[in-house]
Amino acid sequence: MFCGIGTIRMGFEQAGHECVYSIEWDKHKRRIYSVIFGSEPEGQDIRSVRATDIPKADCWCFGAPCQDFSIAGERKGLQGDRSSLVREVFRLLGEIEEEHRPKYLLYENVKGMLSSNKGLDYLEILIEMESLGYNTIEYSLLNSKDFGVPQNRERVFTVGHLRGRSGRKVFPIGGISSEIPIKVIGTTVNDIAQGTNSRHWVHDISGIVGALSATDYKQPKQIAIKEVGKINPNRHSSLANSVLSTEGISPTLDSMQGGNRQPKILVKENTKKGYVEGYPGDGIRLDHPGGNTGRGRVQNQSSPTLTTSCDVGTITNNLRIRKLTPKECWRLQGIEDSITDKVISASISP
Repeated sequence: MFCGIGTIRMGFEQAGHECVYSIEWDKHKRRIYSVIFGSEPEGQDIRSVRATDIPKADCWCFGAPCQDFSIAGERKGLQGDRSSLVREVFRLLGEIEEEHRPKYLLYENVKGMLSSNKGLDYLEILIEMESLGYNTIEYSLLNSKDFGVPQNRERVFTVGHLRGRSGRKVFPIGGISSEIPIKVIGTTVNDIAQGTNSRHWVHDISGIVGALSATDYKQPKQIAIKEVGKINPNRHSSLANSVLSTEGISPTLDSMQGGNRQPKILVKENTKKGYVEGYPGDGIRLDHPGGNTGRGRVQNQSSPTLTTSCDVGTITNNLRIRKLTPKECWRLQGIEDSITDKVISASISP
Protein backbone atom coordinates (compact mmCIF):
# COMPACT_ATOMS: atom_id res chain seq x y z
CA MET A 1 0.00 0.00 0.00
CA PHE A 2 1.33 3.44 -0.98
CA CYS A 3 3.75 1.34 -3.01
CA GLY A 4 5.37 4.08 -5.11
CA ILE A 5 7.54 2.44 -7.76
CA GLY A 6 7.63 -0.82 -5.82
CA THR A 7 10.85 -0.80 -3.78
CA ILE A 8 9.24 -2.71 -0.88
CA ARG A 9 8.11 -5.32 -3.38
CA MET A 10 11.67 -5.55 -4.76
CA GLY A 11 13.05 -6.31 -1.32
CA PHE A 12 10.40 -8.88 -0.48
CA GLU A 13 10.81 -10.62 -3.82
CA GLN A 14 14.58 -10.81 -3.26
CA ALA A 15 13.74 -12.60 -0.01
CA GLY A 16 11.53 -15.12 -1.83
CA HIS A 17 8.07 -13.67 -1.24
CA GLU A 18 5.30 -13.02 -3.76
CA CYS A 19 3.37 -9.76 -4.06
CA VAL A 20 -0.36 -10.38 -4.59
CA TYR A 21 -1.71 -6.81 -4.60
CA SER A 22 -0.45 -3.22 -4.66
CA ILE A 23 -2.01 0.22 -4.21
CA GLU A 24 -0.68 3.51 -5.60
CA TRP A 25 -2.52 6.60 -6.83
CA ASP A 26 0.25 8.72 -8.43
CA LYS A 27 0.06 8.28 -12.21
CA HIS A 28 3.80 8.76 -12.78
CA LYS A 29 4.74 6.15 -10.19
CA ARG A 30 2.11 3.79 -11.54
CA ARG A 31 3.69 4.04 -14.99
CA ILE A 32 7.18 3.32 -13.67
CA TYR A 33 5.80 0.43 -11.60
CA SER A 34 4.25 -0.99 -14.76
CA VAL A 35 7.58 -0.87 -16.61
CA ILE A 36 9.37 -2.63 -13.75
CA PHE A 37 6.79 -5.30 -12.92
CA GLY A 38 4.78 -5.64 -16.11
CA SER A 39 1.50 -4.16 -14.90
CA GLU A 40 0.24 -1.22 -12.88
CA PRO A 41 -0.78 -1.57 -9.21
CA GLU A 42 -4.22 -3.14 -8.92
CA GLY A 43 -5.50 -0.51 -6.49
CA GLN A 44 -5.38 3.22 -7.16
CA ASP A 45 -6.84 5.57 -4.53
CA ILE A 46 -6.72 3.68 -1.23
CA ARG A 47 -9.82 5.55 -0.07
CA SER A 48 -11.87 3.75 -2.73
CA VAL A 49 -10.36 0.29 -2.12
CA ARG A 50 -12.40 -2.25 -0.18
CA ALA A 51 -11.07 -5.22 1.74
CA THR A 52 -12.90 -7.57 -0.62
CA ASP A 53 -10.64 -6.28 -3.41
CA ILE A 54 -7.48 -7.51 -1.68
CA PRO A 55 -6.41 -11.17 -1.91
CA LYS A 56 -5.59 -12.96 1.32
CA ALA A 57 -1.98 -12.31 2.33
CA ASP A 58 0.42 -13.06 5.16
CA CYS A 59 1.78 -9.53 5.46
CA TRP A 60 0.52 -6.05 4.67
CA CYS A 61 3.26 -3.49 4.02
CA PHE A 62 2.56 0.22 4.09
CA GLY A 63 4.51 3.45 4.31
CA ALA A 64 1.78 6.06 4.36
CA PRO A 65 2.82 9.53 3.11
CA CYS A 66 5.41 11.05 5.44
CA GLN A 67 5.10 14.77 4.67
CA ASP A 68 2.97 15.62 7.70
CA PHE A 69 5.34 13.77 10.04
CA SER A 70 8.58 15.08 8.57
CA ILE A 71 10.51 17.74 10.47
CA ALA A 72 10.93 19.47 7.10
CA GLY A 73 7.18 20.03 6.79
CA GLU A 74 4.45 21.80 8.74
CA ARG A 75 4.20 18.86 11.16
CA LYS A 76 0.43 18.48 11.00
CA GLY A 77 0.84 14.80 11.83
CA LEU A 78 -2.33 12.74 11.76
CA GLN A 79 -4.28 15.96 11.28
CA GLY A 80 -2.67 16.41 7.87
CA ASP A 81 -4.29 15.27 4.66
CA ARG A 82 -1.45 12.92 3.68
CA SER A 83 -0.02 11.16 6.72
CA SER A 84 -3.54 10.60 8.05
CA LEU A 85 -4.09 8.17 5.17
CA VAL A 86 -2.57 5.47 7.39
CA ARG A 87 -6.05 5.30 8.89
CA GLU A 88 -7.27 3.87 5.57
CA VAL A 89 -5.15 0.78 6.23
CA PHE A 90 -6.85 0.33 9.58
CA ARG A 91 -10.24 0.81 7.93
CA LEU A 92 -9.47 -2.00 5.52
CA LEU A 93 -8.32 -4.27 8.34
CA GLY A 94 -11.54 -3.51 10.19
CA GLU A 95 -13.53 -4.76 7.19
CA ILE A 96 -11.98 -8.22 7.66
CA GLU A 97 -12.79 -10.72 10.38
CA GLU A 98 -9.84 -11.03 12.72
CA GLU A 99 -9.06 -14.65 11.86
CA HIS A 100 -8.66 -13.65 8.20
CA ARG A 101 -6.43 -10.63 8.73
CA PRO A 102 -2.74 -10.79 7.74
CA LYS A 103 -0.43 -12.31 10.34
CA TYR A 104 1.98 -9.39 10.10
CA LEU A 105 1.81 -5.65 9.53
CA LEU A 106 4.95 -3.85 8.37
CA TYR A 107 4.69 -0.08 8.69
CA GLU A 108 7.57 2.20 7.65
CA ASN A 109 7.84 5.94 8.09
CA VAL A 110 10.22 8.81 8.84
CA LYS A 111 11.91 9.35 12.20
CA GLY A 112 9.83 12.50 12.71
CA MET A 113 6.77 10.29 13.25
CA LEU A 114 8.07 9.44 16.73
CA SER A 115 7.94 13.06 17.89
CA SER A 116 4.88 14.19 15.93
CA ASN A 117 2.34 15.80 18.29
CA LYS A 118 4.72 15.03 21.19
CA GLY A 119 4.60 11.32 20.35
CA LEU A 120 0.82 11.05 20.60
CA ASP A 121 0.38 10.44 16.86
CA TYR A 122 2.54 7.33 16.96
CA LEU A 123 0.80 6.28 20.15
CA GLU A 124 -2.55 6.52 18.37
CA ILE A 125 -1.22 4.34 15.54
CA LEU A 126 0.03 1.72 17.97
CA ILE A 127 -3.24 1.64 19.89
CA GLU A 128 -5.18 1.28 16.63
CA MET A 129 -2.99 -1.68 15.65
CA GLU A 130 -3.62 -3.30 19.02
CA SER A 131 -7.36 -2.73 18.80
CA LEU A 132 -7.34 -4.65 15.52
CA GLY A 133 -5.68 -7.66 17.14
CA TYR A 134 -1.98 -6.87 16.74
CA ASN A 135 -1.20 -7.10 20.42
CA THR A 136 2.55 -7.65 20.03
CA ILE A 137 4.25 -4.73 18.37
CA GLU A 138 7.95 -4.24 17.68
CA TYR A 139 9.64 -1.17 16.33
CA SER A 140 13.17 -0.17 15.37
CA LEU A 141 14.88 2.88 13.94
CA LEU A 142 17.08 1.66 11.10
CA ASN A 143 19.53 3.57 8.94
CA SER A 144 20.26 2.43 5.40
CA LYS A 145 23.96 3.29 5.81
CA ASP A 146 24.24 0.42 8.31
CA PHE A 147 23.05 -2.08 5.70
CA GLY A 148 25.40 -1.54 2.77
CA VAL A 149 23.70 1.45 1.13
CA PRO A 150 25.75 4.70 1.13
CA GLN A 151 22.86 6.94 2.15
CA ASN A 152 22.00 8.37 5.56
CA ARG A 153 18.33 7.41 5.62
CA GLU A 154 16.73 6.85 9.02
CA ARG A 155 13.35 5.18 9.02
CA VAL A 156 11.14 3.70 11.73
CA PHE A 157 9.96 0.17 11.02
CA THR A 158 7.00 -1.08 13.03
CA VAL A 159 5.95 -4.74 12.98
CA GLY A 160 2.59 -5.84 14.32
CA HIS A 161 1.94 -9.52 15.14
CA LEU A 162 -1.63 -10.80 15.00
CA ARG A 163 -2.49 -12.48 18.30
CA GLY A 164 -2.43 -16.24 18.22
CA ARG A 165 -1.09 -16.41 14.68
CA SER A 166 2.24 -14.62 14.58
CA GLY A 167 4.85 -14.91 17.31
CA ARG A 168 8.23 -14.88 15.63
CA LYS A 169 10.20 -11.76 16.53
CA VAL A 170 11.73 -9.71 13.73
CA PHE A 171 13.95 -7.27 15.61
CA PRO A 172 16.68 -6.54 16.41
CA ILE A 173 18.30 -6.37 12.99
CA GLY A 174 21.36 -4.52 14.21
CA GLY A 175 21.04 -1.27 16.10
CA ILE A 176 18.30 -0.58 18.63
CA SER A 177 14.85 -2.11 18.81
CA SER A 178 12.02 -2.18 21.30
CA GLU A 179 8.85 -4.12 21.99
CA ILE A 180 5.91 -2.08 23.19
CA PRO A 181 3.58 -3.46 25.86
CA ILE A 182 -0.06 -2.50 25.32
CA LYS A 183 -2.54 -3.46 28.04
CA VAL A 184 -6.31 -3.57 27.92
CA ILE A 185 -7.64 -2.55 31.35
CA GLY A 186 -11.35 -2.19 30.66
CA THR A 187 -14.09 -1.48 28.16
CA THR A 188 -16.50 1.36 27.55
CA VAL A 189 -19.45 -1.04 27.26
CA ASN A 190 -20.36 -3.69 29.86
CA ASP A 191 -17.16 -5.52 30.71
CA ILE A 192 -14.39 -7.00 28.65
CA ALA A 193 -15.53 -10.56 29.25
CA GLN A 194 -18.84 -9.85 27.53
CA GLY A 195 -17.66 -7.72 24.65
CA THR A 196 -15.27 -8.58 21.82
CA ASN A 197 -15.43 -5.28 19.96
CA SER A 198 -11.90 -4.02 20.42
CA ARG A 199 -12.92 -0.49 19.44
CA HIS A 200 -14.54 -0.15 22.88
CA TRP A 201 -11.45 -1.23 24.81
CA VAL A 202 -9.71 1.07 27.27
CA HIS A 203 -5.92 0.94 27.19
CA ASP A 204 -3.21 1.47 29.78
CA ILE A 205 -0.76 3.62 27.83
CA SER A 206 1.83 4.05 30.55
CA GLY A 207 4.00 1.28 29.12
CA ILE A 208 3.95 2.82 25.66
CA VAL A 209 4.74 6.32 26.87
CA GLY A 210 7.57 4.97 29.01
CA ALA A 211 9.01 2.98 26.11
CA LEU A 212 8.93 5.95 23.76
CA SER A 213 10.42 8.39 26.26
CA ALA A 214 13.16 6.02 27.42
CA THR A 215 14.33 4.85 24.02
CA ASP A 216 17.60 6.19 22.68
CA TYR A 217 17.02 6.63 18.96
CA LYS A 218 20.62 7.50 18.13
CA GLN A 219 22.44 5.02 15.92
CA PRO A 220 26.22 4.51 15.83
CA LYS A 221 27.79 6.84 13.30
CA GLN A 222 29.90 4.43 11.29
CA ILE A 223 30.20 6.51 8.12
CA ALA A 224 29.71 10.25 7.90
CA ILE A 225 28.36 12.72 5.36
CA LYS A 226 31.37 14.80 4.36
CA GLU A 227 30.53 18.31 3.23
CA VAL A 228 33.50 19.99 1.54
CA GLY A 229 31.90 23.28 0.57
CA LYS A 230 28.82 25.22 -0.42
CA ILE A 231 27.65 26.36 -3.81
CA ASN A 232 26.64 29.67 -2.26
CA PRO A 233 28.72 30.41 0.88
CA ASN A 234 26.18 32.99 2.05
CA ARG A 235 23.37 30.45 2.27
CA HIS A 236 22.71 27.96 5.03
CA SER A 237 23.62 24.31 4.70
CA SER A 238 21.02 22.33 2.80
CA LEU A 239 20.96 19.46 0.37
CA ALA A 240 20.59 21.93 -2.50
CA ASN A 241 23.52 24.08 -1.36
CA SER A 242 25.99 21.48 -0.09
CA VAL A 243 28.93 20.07 -2.00
CA LEU A 244 29.82 16.57 -0.82
CA SER A 245 32.99 14.53 -0.88
CA THR A 246 33.01 11.28 -2.81
CA GLU A 247 34.55 9.66 0.26
CA GLY A 248 31.44 10.00 2.41
CA ILE A 249 27.81 8.98 2.10
CA SER A 250 24.78 10.78 0.73
CA PRO A 251 22.21 12.60 2.84
CA THR A 252 18.67 11.31 2.72
CA LEU A 253 17.21 11.73 -0.75
CA ASP A 254 13.97 13.68 -0.85
CA SER A 255 11.17 13.95 -3.37
CA MET A 256 12.78 17.06 -4.90
CA GLN A 257 9.70 19.28 -5.22
CA GLY A 258 10.84 22.25 -7.22
CA GLY A 259 13.83 20.40 -8.62
CA ASN A 260 17.56 21.00 -8.28
CA ARG A 261 17.77 19.22 -4.93
CA GLN A 262 19.90 16.27 -5.92
CA PRO A 263 23.10 15.87 -3.87
CA LYS A 264 26.11 17.63 -5.43
CA ILE A 265 29.50 15.95 -5.35
CA LEU A 266 32.99 17.26 -5.88
CA VAL A 267 34.76 15.86 -8.93
CA LYS A 268 38.55 16.04 -8.53
CA GLU A 269 40.37 16.64 -11.77
CA ASN A 270 42.93 13.89 -12.23
CA THR A 271 46.21 14.38 -14.03
CA LYS A 272 45.04 12.40 -17.05
CA LYS A 273 43.41 9.00 -16.91
CA GLY A 274 42.50 8.79 -13.27
CA TYR A 275 45.47 6.90 -11.90
CA VAL A 276 46.46 9.47 -9.26
CA GLU A 277 44.21 12.23 -7.94
CA GLY A 278 45.50 15.77 -7.84
CA TYR A 279 44.21 18.76 -5.90
CA PRO A 280 44.62 22.53 -6.33
CA GLY A 281 48.18 23.52 -5.49
CA ASP A 282 49.64 20.05 -6.11
CA GLY A 283 52.53 19.77 -8.54
CA ILE A 284 52.34 17.27 -11.41
CA ARG A 285 54.73 15.80 -13.94
CA LEU A 286 53.50 16.22 -17.50
CA ASP A 287 56.09 14.15 -19.32
CA HIS A 288 53.93 11.02 -19.42
CA PRO A 289 50.45 11.95 -18.27
CA GLY A 290 48.95 8.70 -19.49
CA GLY A 291 51.13 6.48 -17.32
CA ASN A 292 50.68 5.22 -13.80
CA THR A 293 54.24 4.34 -12.86
CA GLY A 294 55.93 7.76 -12.82
CA ARG A 295 57.76 8.27 -9.57
CA GLY A 296 56.63 11.43 -7.81
CA ARG A 297 54.10 12.12 -10.54
CA VAL A 298 51.84 14.06 -8.14
CA GLN A 299 53.41 16.04 -5.29
CA ASN A 300 51.31 17.31 -2.38
CA GLN A 301 51.39 21.13 -2.44
CA SER A 302 54.89 21.22 -3.94
CA SER A 303 56.68 20.86 -7.23
CA PRO A 304 58.08 17.56 -8.46
CA THR A 305 61.76 17.36 -9.30
CA LEU A 306 62.49 19.56 -12.27
CA THR A 307 63.43 17.70 -15.45
CA THR A 308 65.55 18.88 -18.36
CA SER A 309 62.40 19.28 -20.41
CA CYS A 310 60.67 21.25 -17.63
CA ASP A 311 57.56 19.05 -17.90
CA VAL A 312 56.22 20.20 -14.55
CA GLY A 313 52.92 21.84 -13.85
CA THR A 314 50.56 22.86 -11.04
CA ILE A 315 46.90 21.99 -10.61
CA THR A 316 44.74 25.08 -10.42
CA ASN A 317 41.22 25.42 -9.06
CA ASN A 318 39.78 23.44 -11.96
CA LEU A 319 37.52 21.44 -9.72
CA ARG A 320 33.96 20.99 -10.82
CA ILE A 321 30.72 20.10 -9.14
CA ARG A 322 28.05 17.87 -10.58
CA LYS A 323 24.70 16.46 -9.53
CA LEU A 324 24.15 12.80 -8.96
CA THR A 325 22.70 11.09 -12.00
CA PRO A 326 19.27 9.43 -11.81
CA LYS A 327 20.99 6.03 -11.86
CA GLU A 328 23.19 7.04 -8.92
CA CYS A 329 20.16 8.27 -6.97
CA TRP A 330 18.43 4.95 -7.50
CA ARG A 331 21.58 3.11 -6.43
CA LEU A 332 21.34 5.01 -3.15
CA GLN A 333 17.90 3.43 -2.76
CA GLY A 334 19.35 -0.03 -3.31
CA ILE A 335 17.82 -0.39 -6.78
CA GLU A 336 19.77 -2.50 -9.24
CA ASP A 337 21.08 -0.90 -12.43
CA SER A 338 19.16 -3.42 -14.55
CA ILE A 339 15.89 -2.01 -13.21
CA THR A 340 16.96 1.58 -13.78
CA ASP A 341 18.07 0.73 -17.32
CA LYS A 342 14.65 -0.78 -18.01
CA VAL A 343 12.92 2.42 -16.93
CA ILE A 344 15.29 4.62 -18.94
CA SER A 345 14.77 2.41 -21.98
CA ALA A 346 11.05 3.15 -21.70
CA SER A 347 11.89 6.86 -22.14
CA ILE A 348 11.10 7.63 -18.51
CA SER A 349 13.52 9.70 -16.45
CA PRO A 350 13.91 8.22 -12.98
